[in-house]
Amino acid sequence: MKTITTLLAAFNIFLAATGICLGADAQQGKLLFESPILGGGTSGKTCLTCHEHGRDFSPETMHRKQYRVMDNPVASLAEVVNFCIEVALRGEALPENSKEMKYLLAYLSVFIQNNNGKAQ
Repeated sequence: MKTITTLLAAFNIFLAATGICLGADAQQGKLLFESPILGGGTSGKTCLTCHEHGRDFSPETMHRKQYRVMDNPVASLAEVVNFCIEVALRGEALPENSKEMKYLLAYLSVFIQNNNGKAQ
């Protein structure tokens, strides 16, 4: 817990220095997006591995009625996130109402809006 608090503090200093403005939830979501242990992942990959510079994201990503991931129909963005955690990261799905999922979705919203999905 101490390590996470230290990382968040350092990240906040970085954001202030670079002028990037993220809310607290989105800041925590960014850390999760870049974490190889998201959902207990064991592959060594992160969300950024497949989605660097916003690859596969568009402004519509946040508001679609249906999603397809690796040619599989998925009902919600939270289910898309969990599909990626389970398949690419080889981890455990997050509960859709968990803080971690809330943080990831908050970050995705900002990530997709800024620069039309281009990484900051």
